[in-house]
Amino acid sequence: MARWGDIAQWVGPTPNENSDGMQSVDGVVLHIQDGNQAGSIAWCKNPASQVSAHFFAPKIGQPQQLVDTGDRAWAEAGGNSHWLSIENEGWSGQDPTPDQIEACAHILAKAHAIYGVPLVATDDPNSRGLGWHGMGGDAWGGHPDCPGEPFKLARAHIIARAQQLLGIATPTPPPPARQAPPWPGRTFVYEGPDTEQISGADVLEWQARMKWRGWTISVDGRYGPQSASVCREFQADSTNHGWYLAQDSEVGPQTWLASWERPVSTP
Repeated sequence: MARWGDIAQWVGPTPNENSDGMQSVDGVVLHIQDGNQAGSIAWCKNPASQVSAHFFAPKIGQPQQLVDTGDRAWAEAGGNSHWLSIENEGWSGQDPTPDQIEACAHILAKAHAIYGVPLVATDDPNSRGLGWHGMGGDAWGGHPDCPGEPFKLARAHIIARAQQLLGIATPTPPPPARQAPPWPGRTFVYEGPDTEQISGADVLEWQARMKWRGWTISVDGRYGPQSASVCREFQADSTNHGWYLAQDSEVGPQTWLASWERPVSTP
């Protein structure tokens, strides 16, 4: 069976698949779950859903595999017989986390080693490489916003990491330049060990962005002393590079914006 237990935890089977249904493996397709990992896998095991995918990449943690790579998952309609699918936890428009970049890179690297999938980005459903759900148009179910622009831009990072895993020397590209997501409307503040820490998906998104920029930070969704320290260091670094920020250890609207749109420098 084509279960990739060395890189993904097996969580199958599902009734929503066709045994030995892959005619070829032309590439890997990125999807977005528009939900969370556990709920998405449960839905793909429900016969009523009529959907499934080969792999699922959580925001934090290792990927999981639901369908054998020799079997046809029900992920992108007309592309099901020729493409392996990765459902990424989250919603369209969100950035991939470092763990999702790593998960997708491992899957792409193994697809290259086993099936010869080219380590290139593609927007053409009739070609080969690392694609995305919306590129197939109506024939693939008509999902133009799946997985969203951030994941499409992140393909350069996924490919570069896959090349590293395979021992192919290549420079790592900088984080893709993009417009910052909307400020969540609250300032992240750490007020000491005796005060409840601010937590949530918005904190997780900011931490993941800072880790992607090169800072050493735990992506745990809690704004604690480490996050506050990284914030202050980032604010100082920004000021030193001509993008002035108050050095207050707080993620307000200006620091949030800079975390995405300020040019990258080495921390």
